[in-house]
Amino acid sequence: MFGFLKDKLKSAVEKFTKKVEEEVEVIEEKEIEEKQPVIKKAKKAEPKILEIEEILKEDKEEKKEVKEKSFIKKITEKVTTKKISEEQFEEIFQDLQIALLENNVALEVVDKIKEDLKEELLEKPIKRIQIESQVKEALRKSLEEILTPPEFDLIKTIEKAKKESRPAVILIIGYNGSGKSLSCAKLAHYLKQKKYKPILAAADTFRAAGAIQLVEYGKLAEIPVIHDPKTKDSCSVIFDTIKHAKSKHYDIVVADTSGRIQNNKDLMDELKKITRINNPDATLLVVDSLTGSDVVIQVDQFDKNIAVDGLILTKVDVDEKGGAFLSAVYTGKKPVLFVCLGQRITDIEEYNPEKIVKQLGL
Repeated sequence: MFGFLKDKLKSAVEKFTKKVEEEVEVIEEKEIEEKQPVIKKAKKAEPKILEIEEILKEDKEEKKEVKEKSFIKKITEKVTTKKISEEQFEEIFQDLQIALLENNVALEVVDKIKEDLKEELLEKPIKRIQIESQVKEALRKSLEEILTPPEFDLIKTIEKAKKESRPAVILIIGYNGSGKSLSCAKLAHYLKQKKYKPILAAADTFRAAGAIQLVEYGKLAEIPVIHDPKTKDSCSVIFDTIKHAKSKHYDIVVADTSGRIQNNKDLMDELKKITRINNPDATLLVVDSLTGSDVVIQVDQFDKNIAVDGLILTKVDVDEKGGAFLSAVYTGKKPVLFVCLGQRITDIEEYNPEKIVKQLGL
């Protein structure tokens, strides 16, 4: 997972660090030459300072204050730190920028990382021994912010519907091949483990085997599926499932839909009809992590046509580049609820940005 991006980030950070270190070494030699007379004078004064420190050694806080005000320490700080200018930063950032773009990270995300690193590193003293750690920490903070989208509480939504004595309706939408049907079954199984009673609606009527596929997944998850092989009307399948769920006291309806692309007007109009008639409590867009930069357009267009409440990111386990993942989370500006990490019904987990950052080696 994210192996290629992880390696690229590691290499880029190493190059970044090396370039900053090279700048530090050059400046250090120059500054040491300039400060030699001052340093010699400071060394003569050193016994006095040591004598003071010896007297105050029992008082740790006072000793620390004297050391911090030490003239020698101030000189040392100047010759062992480096401030990166904006011009130098632009040159040094190139390797990291290329690494991100090569891994399908959207330009908007790259710009965000760039500005964050500037804020953390530009024109600020960086100690030679801390250059790599400071660069990594700045990058980690930036990625954590990028990977922390708005929140959407699905459980609270389900509980609200229960109080109203009706099943919560969760509509699953997305591209054909993104993993919608399997994600429906995984989500229903996840909610079953949370002690809810879910039922599945096989409303992928566009493909001949669409409904059959969900029926088979339902068997694996041990969750009932409502489907009607006689109709192509996905809206009616969901409507009938909701009606059945009410009569049999199910807590949740997880409704699959036909795959569609965001610029197909007829399919999008059908999705609007489904939403208008069945009034879902949550509409979740399934996003394939292997999609590439098109993921940004997908999230934007689906949201414009039908309000998207959150995302489910699939195929994360085989996503080596990771750029589409970062782009979907940040540019989509939508809550990420779950990530799917394999083909088993149990291969779904709640989204955790800290875990993702760790998997990127930061």
